Amino acid sequence: MKKVCLQAGHVGRTSGAIGAPEEMANNKRITDRLSAVLRSKGIEVYQTDAYGYNDKKVTKENYDLFLSIHCDMDYSNDEGGGFSDFANPKTDRATKESQRISGVINSIYFPEVKIKYIPRVNLNTRDYYMWKYLTPSTPCVILEMGQSVDPHDKVLLGNTDLIANAIAKSICVALNVDYETEKPSVSDSIDYKTENGKLLTEIDILKQALIKAKTDCDSLLAVKDKECQEKFKTYKEKIINFINSN
Repeated sequence: MKKVCLQAGHVGRTSGAIGAPEEMANNKRITDRLSAVLRSKGIEVYQTDAYGYNDKKVTKENYDLFLSIHCDMDYSNDEGGGFSDFANPKTDRATKESQRISGVINSIYFPEVKIKYIPRVNLNTRDYYMWKYLTPSTPCVILEMGQSVDPHDKVLLGNTDLIANAIAKSICVALNVDYETEKPSVSDSIDYKTENGKLLTEIDILKQALIKAKTDCDSLLAVKDKECQEKFKTYKEKIINFINSN
């Protein structure tokens, strides 16, 4: 399973560099949605904020990608725009992979959302403060999604699903993960009717749920629990009805 660490840029800061106007709200909202989309594709996601350098889950674990998500400041007369960039090779020992992933994001994300790709390589991105805290094998990329208050970009950045799914697609392509297929949850599997090959799996899921409910009911605290007894009865009826209907 691929592992990705997402940082909502500037979120958590109460002083110092707090980003462009409206940036923190955009970063948090989109990062939260992006995390959910990536998890639906089978990717393990860990979220952090501006203080990720104090979190051992960020600094001591290897990830297939650390992505810091931002909105660029507004530049007059440029009609918006954004870019992704990678760490200074002097800082990033996974630099080739970082550069490759950054290139994939630039090639997919910006055409997908119709925000202009305008590279603005600078010290804020190449020497971003988080790079030096990550493990040597973790590729690191920063994404300036667009300009938070530009009249054109602002509308698009307000479309959370559009932006989050475009970033997710970029990440999936870069990490060779199937973007088109969502991984079904257990509850989806129980309700979903399939052909013969899947039938046994669904019955097994129901049986496991029945065994768990029975175990709960057998404990001293749960024997008199009416809700637990009803749960046991419900799962039993589900199995009988499921077998009878197939």
